[in-house]
Amino acid sequence: MIKIAGLDLSISSSGIIIEELDDNYGIISVERHGFTKVLKNTSENIVYYKTTQFKNDYERYQFFCDNIVQWCKDCAYVGVEDYAYSMSGASGMIFSLAEFEGNIKLSLFRNGCRLKFYTPNQNKKFFAGYGSADKIGMRDAFDRWTGIKPDLSDLPAVTNGKAGNSPTSDIIDAFAICEFLRKELRIKNNIDKMEEQEKYIQECFLTKTKEHPTGLINSDFIYK
Repeated sequence: MIKIAGLDLSISSSGIIIEELDDNYGIISVERHGFTKVLKNTSENIVYYKTTQFKNDYERYQFFCDNIVQWCKDCAYVGVEDYAYSMSGASGMIFSLAEFEGNIKLSLFRNGCRLKFYTPNQNKKFFAGYGSADKIGMRDAFDRWTGIKPDLSDLPAVTNGKAGNSPTSDIIDAFAICEFLRKELRIKNNIDKMEEQEKYIQECFLTKTKEHPTGLINSDFIYK
């Protein structure tokens, strides 16, 4: 038995999925975690917070980090949606996000987790079949996804394609990352065969990129 996690990190509403797996990397159980600034969206494992409860941004970043590391403390592998290098917006926000994500990644690394980073386009392509999928496209892919998945019926419906609806969209993205990671583990352990995967799935793992010059499937996990 093994636990893995998928993380969709954002400063305001990170989404986290934890999957408990059997010896063949099949899902035994799945749990969701997230954050919300809207009190009515608080539910099991969805933590409510107010921005005003923190003295500064770093205190808020550490609040997120402490919760995420606690949730992931028993996870052997953690998949994280990597930075969107083409993201638009003020440079200050980009640097803030880098500090926020870096703290979490380093904390998980110190905790002994094996890390793998997936780009937003890779994650969308794997889950929805195309790299330009918006939040509605990811929602539809989640609805079509077969097998064990988290129950999101008590959370806000996803109706905004660009921004999504938190914390639901964040949890869907985190589930996609976790399933991406699980598929990688199944392929690397010869449970699933690469040649039997859909063409777009093969492209996700085999395409050579700057981050993965030999292809994602041939790159090792980051670990101590």
